[in-house]
Amino acid sequence: MEKRSYQKGKPNRPIDYLKNSIDKVILIKVKRNRLFRATLRSFDEHLNLYIEDASQLFEYMDEDGNVKEEQESLGNIVLRGDNVIFLNLAN
Repeated sequence: MEKRSYQKGKPNRPIDYLKNSIDKVILIKVKRNRLFRATLRSFDEHLNLYIEDASQLFEYMDEDGNVKEEQESLGNIVLRGDNVIFLNLAN
């Protein structure tokens, strides 16, 4: 059996990193290629997320070929965990 070295006070599991991101701004990619930026307030064991000040980010290419970004403010929402593809957590 592999022995793991755990450092006290340092995150060791993915859930620890998620807990350390509470009350911080994160990026969330969900199904249908949608991207959100929001403050993570809470989550549960199914990765359902309660987020505040959420904005959906849109990228598009203008007539000159430049990539532009726009956002739509959504306020406070709950994202169902089975829709989450990845989270970019706070440092």
